[in-house]
Parts: sequence; C-alpha cells; structure tokens
Amino acid sequence: HDDGGASVTRSERNLGAPGAVLPGSPAEPPPVQGEVMGDGGSAAGTARSRLRRARPVIIGALVLAVIVLLNLLPGPEKDDRPLSPGNPAPDGARAVAEVLAAQGVDVVRATSYEDALAALDGGPATLFLNDAQAYLSAAQVAHLSEEADLAVLAAPGARQLSALDDGFEQLGAVPFDLGDDEPGLQADCSDPDATAAGTLSMTGTAYSGILECFPTTIGGTEGGLYVTSADGSVAVLGAPGILSNEMMPDEGHAALALGVLGSFPTLVWYEPTGADVVASGEGIDPLTLLPAWVDHLLVWLLACSVLAMLWRGRRLGPLAAEPLPVVVRAAETAEGRARLYQDSGSVAHAAANLRAATLARLARRLRVDRSATPVEVLDAASRQGGRPRIELERRLFHHTPTTNRELVLWAQEILDLEKEIPS
Repeated sequence: HDDGGASVTRSERNLGAPGAVLPGSPAEPPPVQGEVMGDGGSAAGTARSRLRRARPVIIGALVLAVIVLLNLLPGPEKDDRPLSPGNPAPDGARAVAEVLAAQGVDVVRATSYEDALAALDGGPATLFLNDAQAYLSAAQVAHLSEEADLAVLAAPGARQLSALDDGFEQLGAVPFDLGDDEPGLQADCSDPDATAAGTLSMTGTAYSGILECFPTTIGGTEGGLYVTSADGSVAVLGAPGILSNEMMPDEGHAALALGVLGSFPTLVWYEPTGADVVASGEGIDPLTLLPAWVDHLLVWLLACSVLAMLWRGRRLGPLAAEPLPVVVRAAETAEGRARLYQDSGSVAHAAANLRAATLARLARRLRVDRSATPVEVLDAASRQGGRPRIELERRLFHHTPTTNRELVLWAQEILDLEKEIPS
C-alpha cells in the first residue's frame, strides 16, 4: 500500500523483521560442501561402500599374486636326485658318503665331465659313475674308466658298455621272489669285497663278465649283480640301490658299498647332466635347458586348468541301466572259479592267487606306488599295522597250504591281517 510515498512489499517487511538475515551479512550460513548424489548420499560415501563390497575380491587377487610371485622366485638349492651324496632322503646316498669321509676317504663330487677328469688326475682314485639317464657316450665312459684306478659303473646301459674291452654284457632285470626261503643272493665269487658282503637283497640288472658275483640266470644266460674285469679296474654294479640311505643297512649292502668305494684315498662321485652331452656331439634333452621356475609354473597352470574344468565342465546325469541278454553276478564267477580249483586240487595255485590279490589290495590301501616290490609293500604294512615285517613275510610267503582245510584257514588268517591295516 502507499504510505507517505513509500511502497513496501510483504517480502521487504519480512527482511526487516527482527532476527532476519540479509544476503551477504556475516550471520549467513555457509553453503553445503560436497556434491550431493541423486540418492541423497555423497560421492565419498558411495566410493567407500563399493570398496567394502569389493574387499573379498581384492584380498583374493592379492593372495593369488603373492602365491604366483613366491613360485616364480628361485628357492634354495635342494639336492633331491637319487643316489646323490648330498641327498638325505631315503633314495639318496648321503649316509655312505659321510661314512666314507669319516674313514678318511676324500669324497669329491664332480659336476661335469671335465671336473671328473681333473679330479681323477690328482692321484689314486675311485670313480663312481651314476649316469641313470645315459648322458655320456661310450667313448666318454671308456675314457673315464681308463683314467680311474677303479671305475664303478652304476647300472650302465648296453651302449655305454660297447667301448669297454672287458667283455661286459647287459642281460636284463633280476626277478625277486619272496617265496624263497633265502631271498638274498649269495656272493659266490672270489672278490674280497663281495665275499665280505655275503648277500644282497636288492633287485637290479644282471651283467655278464670275467668275474661274476651274486650270480643269477637271465634267459638261460648266467650273470651277476656285481661284475668286475680281469684286472679288477672296472666294476659294474647292477644294483646301485644298495647305496641308498634306506637300503644300505640291509644284508651286506654296507660292506660291499664301503669296501668297493673306499678302495683308494679319493672317491670321485660323478653324476652327469644334460650339459655333458655337448662334448660328445650328441643331441641334448631340451627340458634340461629350461629354468627351474618353469616346473612350478606348469604345476600352477595344471591346478588352474583342473579347477576350471570342475567349474565349467559339463555335469553328466545318472547312468541309465540297459538290459543285457545275460547278467552274471561277480560272486557267482568267483565261486565257479573256486570250484574249478577245488575239483582239480590246485591248492597251491589258489593260494598264489589269494597272495597276489592280498598284496594288490594292501598296496592300494597303503597308497604304495604300483611299481613297488613285495618287500616295500610289507614294509609299509608293518609300519601301519604294527606287526613285524618278519611275521607278515612268514604268514604270507613262507607258508603254502597243501590241503583245502589249510587253504581255508590260511585265507582267513591273511584276511585278518589285511583288516588290521588301517586305510
């Protein structure tokens, strides 16, 4: 309204009221800081929420990265080669090397063909050549044998023996039958070290030569597990497993190993590698050229592949039963075969089948390697079941039933022994 020539609006009256805040005045509240999102939350709060939800994925990725990094990093040097003088595992030969060193023998470990020749040139020495992969040529083996005062070859191949002038010949593997009363092979030769050893209980490869110790017959040809040349400068050991930490205390293994390898003040222990093949001009295994971390990477990739197959693999449904013309229960087949054995009086044959089946089931239950010998199966059963191995060997192999009644009692007895072994 008009009052004395001044026109005042309602808004102006409100601004002039007590307590009103004018624009630009010191009492005006500050503007709100930070961007306001459409859902009413701030950008920082939304980021924190997303980070919390992604935390398990981030932690899993970090753990995976650390595992891969640890596998790629080079670890400490570990000697795990069989019959290596620095390997303390059961298949290593650290025990015999340490005993020889305690007896005053200088055990020199050669890492290459040139190192072995240089070590043999230093004085009277014994050479132990363990070339399980046959890296060396026949000429290299012959040269090393000439340089050594005594060359002990661990189960060499026929190709490596071809350049030697001592008439050695590889015959084949020696079978080992636990059913014999005396499973060990007798020395039965004039070699003093073999005579001191007495017997060997190891299987291996038989060879023929001038002097054959621990004789056996392969395919109608006589040979032995330890064969020497006429002058005794070259010896072929067909059972190098007697040097292992696990087998050395058995039978006469220690006596033969210490007697032969300790013949001279120096023992050159040589295990060829793929690098030694270059000197002979022969091919080299490409796997030996790969770095050590490749093995860990391959294991990791294999594990990832298995997990991916389990994750994305196709799930098959239940098996559909298909009617067959004739269905014979397994029990009926076993009973029919048992009646055939009973009618023919083949008690020994039936006992052999029961013995073989028992060993096979024990090997599966104890998770023993399929290539394990009966002795290794009995050793594992003795450790798990608590019974002495001699008792298990006597019940399983040193008793053969002769009548049907004895067969039934014996079968029940070995079944009870099998039940004592925990799975």
